[in-house]
Amino acid sequence: MDIWSGKNFSQDLSDYISIIEKHYVGSLFDVRKLYEYVDKIPFEDYCLMDEIELEFVNYKPISQTNPKITHFRVNLLNTLASKPNIDPRFIDPIDKCSFEIIVTGFCDAVDGAEYKMAWHLDKDEGEGCGPHKYTHPLYHFQYGGKRVYGLPTGGMMLMGAPRLPHPPMDIFLSIHFVLNNFFNKEEEDFSCLKDLFSDFDYLNILEKAKKRMWYPYFKGLNDQEMSHPNLNLASLFPLAV
Repeated sequence: MDIWSGKNFSQDLSDYISIIEKHYVGSLFDVRKLYEYVDKIPFEDYCLMDEIELEFVNYKPISQTNPKITHFRVNLLNTLASKPNIDPRFIDPIDKCSFEIIVTGFCDAVDGAEYKMAWHLDKDEGEGCGPHKYTHPLYHFQYGGKRVYGLPTGGMMLMGAPRLPHPPMDIFLSIHFVLNNFFNKEEEDFSCLKDLFSDFDYLNILEKAKKRMWYPYFKGLNDQEMSHPNLNLASLFPLAV
């Protein structure tokens, strides 16, 4: 599949870095870390991108945050691997997909106290392990998890449930997710995001990422007859059947 070609994915990543730098969005995270992966992606008919970690810093408060946080650090970890020679009409082309964000909030009013929250989105790898105890969509968002397990919670309760259905994300969609959810593009300091989000080349790379990661997923949500062995309504959104 052309959209899963490692060569094409590597080229998209190289172009993406240039676009980020053109709009000075690299001031929000260390875009140079992406350079390390451009030449590591195998030029095969599949995509393999080992775990990459990017760190974003926002020195502005975010509304409706409790306790009152002065500034934030967001660590994004993303992994993607597809299967070679796969026809998506019959099998899910994604072999492994993981998206994690760990948000650390700093409260200057409480002697620089740190507060953490975390979300992860991954593909369920529990096939063959018997029935799940709780609703377990094939791809799901989950709050908390191992990244905050064991931390003092104060009055907050952390649970493994619910797992919320959500389409998988590659590095392009992951960064787009972070920029849209943790930076206010209406703020003057982050106005570069408006230019980025309207950049034709940026939108073109996002469109290819959507075709790769989201189109098969949303098509599967319409598969009520369960004709696809992986991407079907029962697997993607168990509560619907």
